[in-house]
Amino acid sequence: MTGTEPVDASGGSDEFERRAAARVSSLDGGRPIDLGTFAAMFDLFRASTRIISDLESTVHRPAGLSIAGFRVLFTVWVFESLEPREIARLAGVSTAAVSGVLTTLEREGLVEKSRRDDDRRRLDVTLTDAGRRRVADAYRAQNAREQTVFAQLDRDELEAFTATLRCLLRTPLD
Repeated sequence: MTGTEPVDASGGSDEFERRAAARVSSLDGGRPIDLGTFAAMFDLFRASTRIISDLESTVHRPAGLSIAGFRVLFTVWVFESLEPREIARLAGVSTAAVSGVLTTLEREGLVEKSRRDDDRRRLDVTLTDAGRRRVADAYRAQNAREQTVFAQLDRDELEAFTATLRCLLRTPLD
């Protein structure tokens, strides 16, 4: 194996990835298709989607949160107080999405919004006691799930995987 062979959850070959690779390799014109980068992105996307879906159904929905709601709560929890635009930037969601999520979280008594003293046009978002408890409980449950997801990797493999992801996150896309 070269590391680029498609695999399904049981470790066997995966028909979808094989067919997708065949389809993209048949594209005409422009830059040649690199099947190595295709396989890496295809699997990264599928793994991300699978894990996010699992976290949403096993951790966040049972805790009364959406994935976006958890991301917003977690981001504010880490920084204690943030403006909505900073929440959006750090959580990787649009400011419009943050606005809607904050409205829901505020209605549920998990966050509070307050005008800044130095500029009344700007808002600060903080967690309520209930919000701090909810995000801490949800993260404990999420971390248990994270441990399950990464159980197949030894410490060195996990560190190498994390280093690889951080390298990808540093890659400028502009």
